[in-house]
Amino acid sequence: MIDVRHTLGAVGVTIASALIVVVRAATSAPPPPKRVATPQERMVVASQIAQSEKNWLREVGENFPDDNWSQRDDFHGKEYRKLTELTNEKGIRMEDALRAVDDDIHNQKARNTSSPDTRAAHAVPCKPRPFYD
Repeated sequence: MIDVRHTLGAVGVTIASALIVVVRAATSAPPPPKRVATPQERMVVASQIAQSEKNWLREVGENFPDDNWSQRDDFHGKEYRKLTELTNEKGIRMEDALRAVDDDIHNQKARNTSSPDTRAAHAVPCKPRPFYD
């Protein structure tokens, strides 16, 4: 049988906790807005990401051999952490950094037509993960 005193106490604690969270969220100051990146900052971000990509590809290949999905997940996790670090360091918006990397990848083919482009914009085929029974 349910004890009404315990139930009312639990409901009271839950309501009090919810009120504290709502009041703190409503009265806290928002983080300062980040500024728009300059063209020079965009170039620096794209360059730093491009320089790191070969090492990341090697690492994810070693960490997840024969598992393209996990390799891509790990690669993009490394990329995201580096972009977060760069945007926080420079005080710029994440969307500007992502756009800089995307533009750099799409412009890569125009700059380098003599060798196969490992940074080309392409879709990874959707294949199920291998099963290891």
